[in-house]
Amino acid sequence: MKKILLLLSFQFLSIETNCANIDSLMIRYDDWDKYPVQVSTCSNFERQNGYTEEYIVSSQNHIDTLKHLLSRLPETEDVYFPVRCKLYFFDSDTVRQEVCMNKTYIVQNGKTYANNDTIVNYINRMRCESTPSDDKRFMPDHIGANYIEGNDSLFLLLQKKIDEIACFLKYEGEMVMSVKCKADKEGNTTDTKVKVIRPQIPTKIEEDIAQRLREYVISDVHWEKDINRGTLDWIIFSIRYVGNNQ
Repeated sequence: MKKILLLLSFQFLSIETNCANIDSLMIRYDDWDKYPVQVSTCSNFERQNGYTEEYIVSSQNHIDTLKHLLSRLPETEDVYFPVRCKLYFFDSDTVRQEVCMNKTYIVQNGKTYANNDTIVNYINRMRCESTPSDDKRFMPDHIGANYIEGNDSLFLLLQKKIDEIACFLKYEGEMVMSVKCKADKEGNTTDTKVKVIRPQIPTKIEEDIAQRLREYVISDVHWEKDINRGTLDWIIFSIRYVGNNQ
């Protein structure tokens, strides 16, 4: 069967968190006291709700003091909290560590800690002593190879599987499906939702294709590891399939 499978959109984030010599710090901030309308996690903070301020801190004293404060926090349970401030620790132009927080909690190196007024006030102090940055030198919403073997490999994998399903069900139409996946920190798919969005009223065969694709993604698709991945983070993409009569 002749087929066309297009990966229409893909959203996710992969961050390197290895420890190294840190020479600068980026602070992205959006009001400690504002509760976001949409889910705001470490992975989607910039894309989902945006941020109002960005600062680059190059003072080694400030950086070392903040690192010391972050190293002395009590660990707590892994809970959802709306991210209001995000820190990037740089070694040259490479991100070495990512830290996300609100006034109550902090996530760093894949673990959740209790935040405190000392850290909040120190970040506020650095903001006051720094000049807001206009040059976005690092944007984490750049689409990367979120599939463990690269997005091209994911494309070929899904192309082969959907063609196999469509051949078995003798389907020769055209359909678009949205796919939403959740994964754990190790990259295992833990939940998947597949919905037919075109045609608006799908046939029973089209619904069957979506269900079979969902089962396949859950059992066979693995993603890159991300120690800061949260339970409310989604991997989202769309697939268009065209059969041989189109």
